[in-house]
Amino acid sequence: MAIGLKMSHKIVDGTTCGSFISCWAKTALDDGDNDQVPSVIPKFDAASYFPPLDFSNSSQLSSAKLVGISKHKYITKRFVFDASKIATLQSYLASPSPAHAPTRVLAVLALIWKCAMEASSKSSNIALGSRPSSLRLTMDLRRRFEPPLPQNLAGNVVSNLIVIATASLIKGQEESDDETIDLKDLVAKLRKGFEQQKETYSTKQPFDSNKAWQRVQEYRKLRRNVDMDHLSCASWCRFAFYEADFGWGKPAWVSIPSIPLKDVVILIDKRDGKGIEALLTVSEEIMEHFESNPELLKYASVNPRVM
Repeated sequence: MAIGLKMSHKIVDGTTCGSFISCWAKTALDDGDNDQVPSVIPKFDAASYFPPLDFSNSSQLSSAKLVGISKHKYITKRFVFDASKIATLQSYLASPSPAHAPTRVLAVLALIWKCAMEASSKSSNIALGSRPSSLRLTMDLRRRFEPPLPQNLAGNVVSNLIVIATASLIKGQEESDDETIDLKDLVAKLRKGFEQQKETYSTKQPFDSNKAWQRVQEYRKLRRNVDMDHLSCASWCRFAFYEADFGWGKPAWVSIPSIPLKDVVILIDKRDGKGIEALLTVSEEIMEHFESNPELLKYASVNPRVM
């Protein structure tokens, strides 16, 4: 038996979706003891924390359209990273000691971004690093506020971490004409982006919605004016989807269907909570390069059987 859920991103984010599913499952199993259910019921009072913007101006409405919807043909495939493979990748990226190993999400994300840059270079027949590449990671803000906001606060309580890689990350080989991207450098750049995010993005109340909207507009202007590759990412790891028991036991598999957004990767836990499934949506041509990338295939399986 499968349960499907369709929600509008205008009113929910991944955390809200997780809270709704947890509440739904606990309610379905309610045996008369309602002590636990109220703690996970979604709270729809996000406007008290994030003052709504006035979009009555038509120019603002036109600029608020979703970026990424495309009529071109794109394809979604699963790249599954087992826990042991992720551990191997983390060990390789640990520098200068195991204590500095990147998180599993950071390690997987850096590898996928590296492969995306290489695929774009090959499909466009241009030199690797000849144009910049941006990565936008959607981050949950609830735990980042002081004090933290409730995890069952419904809405889009997120911010975007934007990191741009330029030719400075491209390393030429002394004895070869080939060029490569240093994966460890890419991890370091992502880490630096996380640190800068903590310093520059307000996580104190009251929240300045106008300033947040201005940041979004600046990034969209950059994408319009600069020729660059782009990859959007959202991590749904550590959400309690596999704990949702509606009465038939915990799920055997949780996933997200393909979406009509180009150049997007969504990360979600495997059932063991240690492995990661990466759902990648790119053009068919780009996907061919991903599926044949030896470095990626060293750590991930392409569309393996679910059961």
